[in-house]
Amino acid sequence: MPEDYISYIRSKVGHDKIILNFAGGILTDKQGRILLQLRADKKTWAIPGGTMELGESSLEACKREFLEETGIEVEATRLLNAYTNFNETYPNGDQVQTVVFLYELKAEAAVAISDFNNEETLKLQFFSREEIKNLESVSAKHRLMLEEYFADDFKLGH
Repeated sequence: MPEDYISYIRSKVGHDKIILNFAGGILTDKQGRILLQLRADKKTWAIPGGTMELGESSLEACKREFLEETGIEVEATRLLNAYTNFNETYPNGDQVQTVVFLYELKAEAAVAISDFNNEETLKLQFFSREEIKNLESVSAKHRLMLEEYFADDFKLGH
């Protein structure tokens, strides 16, 4: 089985809607601000994370994707929620219903984000709750996750 599960499954189904499993994490700084990435594909601010590969746990996927998208090695402190009822269409036309496992994270070392960027991440920045409210380019799914995190009130059934 190829390592890149998305490419493998897309070779079978094209752009048709499929269910994909994702894992992501919330990392805060000392001021309680949340780290977001400016995604290269959608040009939106998002919680760092990505797709699980076959044979990988959601926690392994979260840690791997967070490192790939931020350059930061993390450990999970708790599972926050699972979000299962959001649909997305990617710029290339791929359609998905997402299943997202969201973790609270802590960095394993000092965090330096000022110069980080790669093919997935244009920019990293910490944002306060008020700053996030004013960001226009945050998806409804990520906005819900962030609101629940700041309220420390995670609803079931999303």
